[in-house]
Amino acid sequence: MTPEETCRTTAAESTRLLGLIWRDEAAPAAACADVRRWLELQVWPHRLRSGFADDDVRISGKTGTLPSLRNEIGVVEYPDGGRYAVGVFTRAVDARSRVPERDAFIGFAAARAVDWLRR
Repeated sequence: MTPEETCRTTAAESTRLLGLIWRDEAAPAAACADVRRWLELQVWPHRLRSGFADDDVRISGKTGTLPSLRNEIGVVEYPDGGRYAVGVFTRAVDARSRVPERDAFIGFAAARAVDWLRR
């Protein structure tokens, strides 16, 4: 698995793209709305969601997982109108597919970053 031979990006590039999508600047507004809806319907939301326990916080996201990589990007939206694009990219020394502590760390890291931005 070399980056040159697979899809690749950075957390900064990914969160920039999310910002463009949420502001309807990445494509026509209807297309951006479709993408926002798809991200809101994420099949495996547990990684980011684990850091944001409140039911009134909306999480939309996308998982990027390869055997030793667990990457998660998303937008965290608060009832007060605050919106935060987050990206947590991790690399492991093993290729286990079920690692709940790694998944929980993604939510923890995202929540700490958003908490810092909200101050």
